[in-house]
Amino acid sequence: MSETQGHDHDHGGEEEGFGVALGFRIFEADGGLYMAEAEISSYVDDPNSLGATLVFHSLSDLDPTSAPDDDDDDMGWRIDIDDELTRTEGGPMREQFHAILRQLSGLSEDELRAYLKQAREETGVEE
Repeated sequence: MSETQGHDHDHGGEEEGFGVALGFRIFEADGGLYMAEAEISSYVDDPNSLGATLVFHSLSDLDPTSAPDDDDDDMGWRIDIDDELTRTEGGPMREQFHAILRQLSGLSEDELRAYLKQAREETGVEE
């Protein structure tokens, strides 16, 4: 697990460009439920290469019967996983995207828990 230093990419800022956010797994960790989301977009400094950030959202306090709280800006815990991904940077976008999706689908719950732990440690925020 590592934090990406090689490329600059922003998943959710005011930058020009497009990307996709996919919630791809719900899992348990430390007695809570979490959704693992992947934000996949091109790098700001290399628009021909895709990178990914994992974002973890706690589902433990989510109430599906209540209206969304506009004040609840749950940004989740984030960690770039670009260094762990295998794909041909600069290759066809669809091929890079599919390679990333295949790797995300192969992540075990133990790997997701480890990424969540690292993301929490890097932000200094637990729950």
